Amino acid sequence: MKRKFDEENTWKILGEVWDLAWVTVAPILFGVFLGQYLDQKYPLGFSWTLSLLSLGAIFGLYNLYETLMKASRKIERKKGDRGTDRF
Repeated sequence: MKRKFDEENTWKILGEVWDLAWVTVAPILFGVFLGQYLDQKYPLGFSWTLSLLSLGAIFGLYNLYETLMKASRKIERKKGDRGTDRF
């Protein structure tokens, strides 16, 4: 079966991908920039940049996981609602 090109659906999907990217990337970038600032302002025996980059990556991946799980639960609820309409 051939599906018709749906431009509105394409933009919606691109928007969702963009949101997922920023949910993941924003904490990482924040950690890098804050780490750079702290390394210049308060130089210590360890790297603030690497520490906050790691922390930002953990938060970013957690945000991605939570966002995907929320979307998955929403899809499952829709499937469940459709399944009860048959009876």
